[in-house]
Amino acid sequence: KYVFGTHAHEDHIGGMDYIINSFKIKNFYMPDEITSTQTFLEVLDALENKKVSFKTPEIGTKLKLGKSTIEVIYVGKNKEDLNDTSIILKLTYGDISFLFTGDATSNVEHEILDKNIESTVLKVGHHGSKYSSSAVFLNKVKPKYAIISCEKNNEYNHPHSVVINKLKK
Repeated sequence: KYVFGTHAHEDHIGGMDYIINSFKIKNFYMPDEITSTQTFLEVLDALENKKVSFKTPEIGTKLKLGKSTIEVIYVGKNKEDLNDTSIILKLTYGDISFLFTGDATSNVEHEILDKNIESTVLKVGHHGSKYSSSAVFLNKVKPKYAIISCEKNNEYNHPHSVVINKLKK
């Protein structure tokens, strides 16, 4: 029903062309900022071949998914840093909520502090890099659980020990 590409970096849309080609997709969402990478062009080609339009969601949009609600918390327009174009979503199912932050940095985290971002589960921003997960943001989200998506022994040394320590606190 809904497919989101958080932003145009390859590690967030790699393989998306396979998903588009393999499933019936009603709504495809990504930020409006684009790149000229082969991966991004493959996504655009797949969308065109399946006649699925590319949409950029508006902040505040709420989408129903069964008994769940997906709320668009943020969509950036920072041409200098694609990480900060990340779509931030909050999925709520009953008393449980999930905050998905893409690769948004602490700059974006500060922009959304006035929103309802308290969540049971936090998908930690930018693979646990030291440029995300500010203390003030974590104090506002108050996650019971945090998930960090990154490859073991990666070249960026994610997750950063500073972030792990903040999460433990």
